[in-house]
Amino acid sequence: MKTIIAFEDDAALRHQLINVFIPIKNEFCLEATFSNAQNIEKNLETYKPDAVLMDIQMLGEDDGLMALHYIKLHHPAIKVLMLTMFDTNDKIFNAICLRADGYMLKSDFSTAQIPHEAIRKSLRTIFEGGAYLTPAVAKKILQLFADVSIVEKIQFAKKRFQDMLTYLSKEAEKDAPYKLTKTQTTVLQKIVESKSTAEIAAEMGTTENTVNSHIKAVYAKLEVHSRAKAVRKAIEEKIVDL
Repeated sequence: MKTIIAFEDDAALRHQLINVFIPIKNEFCLEATFSNAQNIEKNLETYKPDAVLMDIQMLGEDDGLMALHYIKLHHPAIKVLMLTMFDTNDKIFNAICLRADGYMLKSDFSTAQIPHEAIRKSLRTIFEGGAYLTPAVAKKILQLFADVSIVEKIQFAKKRFQDMLTYLSKEAEKDAPYKLTKTQTTVLQKIVESKSTAEIAAEMGTTENTVNSHIKAVYAKLEVHSRAKAVRKAIEEKIVDL
């Protein structure tokens, strides 16, 4: 039996994943799920998984790509299946350059008639040494390279990979106040501006549940328990612009 942990910021999808794994638990056991990858080192040390299901974009950031980079750098034996709703060229290419073992769209299992079979197939593929790509993603890759020469392909790939590593290094080196992410800082800014959860969600193009997740993360990092205290701390310590 192979052990799995999953990172997904949507609570409903985390619950769905738990249910999806029930029919295949004798082959693939989902031991834990997390809403973000901020404690990836501790999570891996605690559960020692054989594979990780990793959402690319959590809490509005490319958190999953940074976690993928960490795993492949420090725990290369762990298989990583990127599980995401995005099938854009940039997301696909960056995940592949960072040595993801597979790339699966959430719709592949969330809308399937037998969702656990979709997960089982993808995990079997990567554990058998293959690289699982959902058909839509495979098509994107072919389109991405369709009109360039072999030499250009290699140069393009190297440049994109180096760009991604540079991006990850800069993100990791940022010394943001209380280690707030860009999205969390934006949410805090809007809280200071007296925006409601619904207004913040509308302005950021996301759901109120996701905004509430951001707010909880902000409270935890600021070590406060209310909007009033978060606003006061943000103003007194000039964490956001007034």
